Amino acid sequence: MNQDSSKEKILIVDDFPASVRILANKLAEDYQVFTATSGSEALDIIHSEQPDLILLDIMMPVMDGYELCRILKQDERFHNIPVIFVTARAEEENEEKGLALGAVDYLVKPVSAAIVKARVRTHLELKRHREHLEKMVEERTHELNKTLKLLQAKKESEFRQTAEIHSGRLSALGEMATSMAHEINQPLNVISITVQGWQLLHRRGLLTMEKMLHDVQVLLDNVSRITRLIDHVRTLGHPSQDIGNFYLQDVVKDALSLCRMQFLNHGITINLDIDDNVPPVKAVQSEFEQVLLNLLSNSRYALAEKKEGDASFEPAVNIAVCRKDDKVCLAIEDNGGGIEPMAEENIFEPFFTTKPVGQGTGLGLSISRQLMLKFDGDLLLINSPGQGARFEILMPG
Repeated sequence: MNQDSSKEKILIVDDFPASVRILANKLAEDYQVFTATSGSEALDIIHSEQPDLILLDIMMPVMDGYELCRILKQDERFHNIPVIFVTARAEEENEEKGLALGAVDYLVKPVSAAIVKARVRTHLELKRHREHLEKMVEERTHELNKTLKLLQAKKESEFRQTAEIHSGRLSALGEMATSMAHEINQPLNVISITVQGWQLLHRRGLLTMEKMLHDVQVLLDNVSRITRLIDHVRTLGHPSQDIGNFYLQDVVKDALSLCRMQFLNHGITINLDIDDNVPPVKAVQSEFEQVLLNLLSNSRYALAEKKEGDASFEPAVNIAVCRKDDKVCLAIEDNGGGIEPMAEENIFEPFFTTKPVGQGTGLGLSISRQLMLKFDGDLLLINSPGQGARFEILMPG
């Protein structure tokens, strides 16, 4: 089979030659196709010809599809390759297990080659969108580094403070671009699978108006969700400087809409404790949300890092909105081990970071505290070394 190197690469892994042949012939019209009849053979191909997408059977000798998927998702080089299970196992628990391991889709045999091709096209498009967003993050990071170099070369305190806040906003936008890739994938998958289901039913003469009307609301809800996410990021990217009254529980809801999937993808439990009787606060809402996103990002980083070193660790972050004396309090507390005692006194200093070189600017907490002080509030750390860290935003109520 002649291979066009300009085409995207698809790897089909199945120990049943007839299944491989049917799919390979259909997909070869648009893609480079590689085939393997075992997990070990698939790994050899993946190391030499990294595919853009993998179609994977579950039932194979020695190394089944689950194990191969687990190996790929644990390898930094290959964990972003979309995996679609194509299998005869139709039980719900098998599908749940496959998706939990990181697969993007699950198709039950017998399935037409046309449906497989449509799913492949959809998930490759989603992969391209994700890579585009990641490129945006890299570009914003490069822009941030340029800003930091300019900042470090200036000694005037007024210019320094302005440049720090600008750099923090660029960092927040980079964080949001990554979050958008995760959050938009889910409603896009729902829309894609629903429409492809209609196509399959239509070919079989089973598509009814009742079915379509039932599904239309699902499609509209997911389109609305994507629209809200994009509008919200646009607002944060061009923030209003107007000071107004708003409820902290609304800010929490908006922030989680941008980053919840990143927590769930790391297996991090989010616990909410919201007192609906807490009065509104007065500040610039977009700047307040920038502070909250920064604190959530720091918690996620600490929890994910600890999870990597201890597979039995159960990461969790607790978010509370409550009254504290005469203040309104928004608290973010995690069980990620806390901050080293020697670092506590410098934690709000510009350019101080506990992250490895290249993984933190040291500006997030400094800028966050500056923003809170601007509105007569404060940002405090309550540290429990070896257990976790609790950050409290306190505002006049």
